[in-house]
Amino acid sequence: MFDRIKIGSRLSMFLLAAAALASVFAVSCRVDTFDTSPCGNASDAIRSFYSFHLGNDMTPSPENLEKRKKYLTDELFKQLSASDSKADYFTASEVFPRTFKIGDCSMKSPDEATVQVQIYWKDDYDTVQKDVLVDTVKRAGEWLVSSVTPDPNSK
Repeated sequence: MFDRIKIGSRLSMFLLAAAALASVFAVSCRVDTFDTSPCGNASDAIRSFYSFHLGNDMTPSPENLEKRKKYLTDELFKQLSASDSKADYFTASEVFPRTFKIGDCSMKSPDEATVQVQIYWKDDYDTVQKDVLVDTVKRAGEWLVSSVTPDPNSK
């Protein structure tokens, strides 16, 4: 009987220690970025946009474009509204990607930045990366997408 209590106590201590270690590990792996520079703010805005874009229906349509309007300049919204392209403007592809990562950012002026977005397509055999350059401008305190072009240095 006492052996069962010892085993149960040891198991409880082991589980408690494992939970504590897992908590410490989870907190230490989280990467917080507190970049409050203009490039950091522009990158955060582009990250928010691409998270929304890839997390929802990316099929080019007036309804889907309308859902993205708050992230876009009025000029880009009008340009895309007049387009009948079957390719996704924001990924420069007709095949929708799986994920993305924010790359380098460069400032053109205090209210203009270019953010590199690395886009990934993955299947059971390969992962393909293509980069786009997202020009963004700050208007009324918000960073908005003004254009997206394929990165000429992309693979």
